[in-house]
Amino acid sequence: MGVRSKPSPYDTAVVRKAGKGLTMQATSLANRHIRSGVLKNQFVREIDRFEQCLVNDVERGKKTKEQALTEMKREQSSLMEQSSLIASKGIGTIAGAMQVAAGGAICIYSAASLCSIGALLVTHGFNNMYENGKYFVDGDEDATGLVREAYQGAAEFAGYPKSYGNMAYYGVDLALSGYGMVAKTTTVKDADKAYQILSKGTSQTWTKSRNAKRFKLFRYSAEDYLRGYQAASKGSLFIETLSDASSIHSISKEVKTVD
Repeated sequence: MGVRSKPSPYDTAVVRKAGKGLTMQATSLANRHIRSGVLKNQFVREIDRFEQCLVNDVERGKKTKEQALTEMKREQSSLMEQSSLIASKGIGTIAGAMQVAAGGAICIYSAASLCSIGALLVTHGFNNMYENGKYFVDGDEDATGLVREAYQGAAEFAGYPKSYGNMAYYGVDLALSGYGMVAKTTTVKDADKAYQILSKGTSQTWTKSRNAKRFKLFRYSAEDYLRGYQAASKGSLFIETLSDASSIHSISKEVKTVD
């Protein structure tokens, strides 16, 4: 395979300008979605390295100007899509991770006396992570997890439509989220330690998945939310409030389908 001829100074300048524009966009989105200064800088540096590699490829004749610009535009579109989805899919995935951490904390630090509630939190949490997070892996916006399917199956077995199962799922999810927030501050001793241990593992599992690199902004934003949740009760309440608002909205939609 032959090496392409080197580009003109004009072509290189165009690619450099587009690359700087991509980095500026990344900086703007980082300021919007990431609070941690460390994570914010890591995210911007990752995007900056991406665009610099494309510039270098053009300068060395490995890529044409058009190829580099196409890749930059694709990355820009991906970042904007992630930005718009963080408020819905991202929050749902993060809230699910928090439910898993809360369920584990309740079970561990209640000496197993509240494991039934903890197990429900964990199963709902994993289901929410699956349903919301699957979009970031294969683009499926309407994923249905096994837990929700169980609710739907129970509703149909009782002679009701699936929408009744969905309403039951969201209702239990709201109740569990509320209990998880209360338990963190009043019921479970040393719960913060369990949150840090369990949510750290959840975050690492997610961010190290094979396809996660395609969603840079979401990865850094998710880790930022989890760190903030571990550090401050206000952050946890904010995330849980957004998640609960989403559940209430979903219940409202299901009620309309029944009517």
